[in-house]
Amino acid sequence: MQEFTRYVGYDDPDSFRGLLIEKFVAVQKNGLFFKGKLPSASVEEITNASGYTAASFDNADDIKKSLDMWLHDANIPCDSAAVAEVMTKAIAECGVNKKNNFFVFLCWIIKYLASRPTELVYIGGATQKELYFLLIMQAAGVKITLVSYGLDKDYVKLLYKDRITVKSGRINAPLQIDFTKIDLSKEAALASMRAEGERVSGLVKKLSTSAAGIFEDFITSRQTRVVKNGGVYTEDGDIPVYCAALLGYDSEDVYTNMLVKFKESFSGLKKQLIFIEKPLSNPDADEIKAIGSVTRTSTSGMIDEMAMQINLQGDKNRTALARKALKDLLSGLGTANQTVVFNYAMKIVTWLYRCTQARKYSVAYEDIPVVLYYGDISQSEVYFLLFMSMCGFDVIYISPNLNNQKTVVDKNVDGRIQIFSLPQSKESGEYPKKAVKMKVSTVAYNAERDLDTMLYNGDTGIFRSFQFPNSQSVTLKTTYEEIAILWKQEARFRPGFATAGNLVSVPNIFAKISGVQDGDTGKYWDGVRDKLTPETILIIKQPNKTETSATDLSVYRQFYRNGEIDAEKLKSSMLNKYSYLPDRIQDMLFYKLQETCSSRFLKLDGDELMCSVLHYGMNLSREFLQMVQQFDFTKKIPKLIYIDAIEDTFTLEECIQTVLCSLIGFDVLIYTPSGYKNLETYVKNDAFEEHIMNQFLYKTEIPKFKIPSEDKNSGFFGKLFGKH
Repeated sequence: MQEFTRYVGYDDPDSFRGLLIEKFVAVQKNGLFFKGKLPSASVEEITNASGYTAASFDNADDIKKSLDMWLHDANIPCDSAAVAEVMTKAIAECGVNKKNNFFVFLCWIIKYLASRPTELVYIGGATQKELYFLLIMQAAGVKITLVSYGLDKDYVKLLYKDRITVKSGRINAPLQIDFTKIDLSKEAALASMRAEGERVSGLVKKLSTSAAGIFEDFITSRQTRVVKNGGVYTEDGDIPVYCAALLGYDSEDVYTNMLVKFKESFSGLKKQLIFIEKPLSNPDADEIKAIGSVTRTSTSGMIDEMAMQINLQGDKNRTALARKALKDLLSGLGTANQTVVFNYAMKIVTWLYRCTQARKYSVAYEDIPVVLYYGDISQSEVYFLLFMSMCGFDVIYISPNLNNQKTVVDKNVDGRIQIFSLPQSKESGEYPKKAVKMKVSTVAYNAERDLDTMLYNGDTGIFRSFQFPNSQSVTLKTTYEEIAILWKQEARFRPGFATAGNLVSVPNIFAKISGVQDGDTGKYWDGVRDKLTPETILIIKQPNKTETSATDLSVYRQFYRNGEIDAEKLKSSMLNKYSYLPDRIQDMLFYKLQETCSSRFLKLDGDELMCSVLHYGMNLSREFLQMVQQFDFTKKIPKLIYIDAIEDTFTLEECIQTVLCSLIGFDVLIYTPSGYKNLETYVKNDAFEEHIMNQFLYKTEIPKFKIPSEDKNSGFFGKLFGKH
């Protein structure tokens, strides 16, 4: 039994319009198309049909004999029994005048089945008789498409509904399509393109590679890949491709030589290397003219027409793949802005022709070509690389600049690009042109590194000094009593400690103690003394100074964009007061400045947030910076203890720098005997824990404290953060 599909609604008008036009074109050659009512039979048609009158109109055998006579005369093969079954039911269901019903159906059968259609499309609200006629044609072996938009009210009375597949959607408004103005040759070409797309669907197989074997995999031949993956190699068979991104670098010398060797290896291969180092410019006037005019009445139609522009002469499969890839990629962008989709399409098609030289030469590849893109990358260029991979090209994107990772990750549709990240980052610059002299490891050195890897892999709980270049602080939610228990524990022994690659999660304490338990100041101050360690900076809050003039922070606007700090630009600027520090410490501090901005812990936003964090974060004292330099994230945690027994609230500088301390990983305690507001002036409550005691004391006299081993006592906040 052939398909009978009834559409009562749809979700995407563009896609549904395309479907109806495609079906209209399909039935032009060997099918039937009805828009609205079926015409009544003429006198001549009834006269011709009368020669095949059935002996009775309610007996399926008699109806079958009548049909067999006509089918024999017309020489049409058909399952007359199946047709007679439906026709007999239709005659009985469509009114009391069975003879009239018989001739209505017979005349339609003689008129329309005589052309031996393979498909019938009916658009409109069908009557009960028309619905049964469609079922009769289905029984005769014709594929049926009924687009009723739910307007066929007689459908509920129809028998054989189990033979009909109903498709609906959130929209049921009839589409207005003038089928008389459809360009049949153009639509036929589009139909052919879709058929070719189906033919090559699944031809491109994406393979997985590894960071260690990435370059070796890319230079392997197509035949080797097919056989290695259990396939049978044929010239027009599967196209196994790799699609990967290598971001950042490890050893600069090794990285440079690795890239030079990879590019030079293509000189002895049959593979074509498409090397892209400079950003791909937008299409110029000649390129736009070469593509020609594209109708933009609907997004799906525009995508189809853009896909039709692609023709890689001499490579039928990749032409079909490229057309299908363009449609699949653009349709999956998730934007309703037709101009955006059009601009992406124009760029991708233009860049395809540039890279393959397809407008000048016939492209006949001996093996899978490799697209190597080096340097900084835009969103459009990521989409282009995805497109090239979907077309059957190997694609590798390389940049030592880790700032490009966000763009690649965000636009990596369906996770097609395998992304490998190395720990270090630098400006992309130019692709290395020649190898450099490098150090060669001795046997003893390699043995030491192997032992180092075995001992300090994170699973043993043993860590090398300063093994991790960066940290992620994890603020612990504790009871007041737990603070004393956890306070002197090393980071690695605290709950929440974890390592992953080059990052370590440091569980730290960020709490405010409001009030004094039972008013017992002796026990209160003893609690402070117990928490003083050689790694502690103690701050006694002093009255706020009156600023004579506001500081102009606009100078910092050049160092960020869209909330992201340009660390490299800041690092090389005259405003970098940390230039004397080791690069790893500078990089960590800039990372923490960004985290301070992104954490949403501060009650600031926009330029005020970015400029304030940069200004006060770039003016920390040398004493504090020396403590940061000695901070080994897996071991002893440095402390910031703040005692505030006055009425002045915290300044913006104090709030920003205290939050920065916490994000670096410091344990931070703020003792406030009065319970007054201080940190809350600019810091949100979810940034820290507050423990409220049962009494509040005012005008409290603060005793003198001594830091064990080293005298780091300070009477004002500038001792920690310096004067500005």
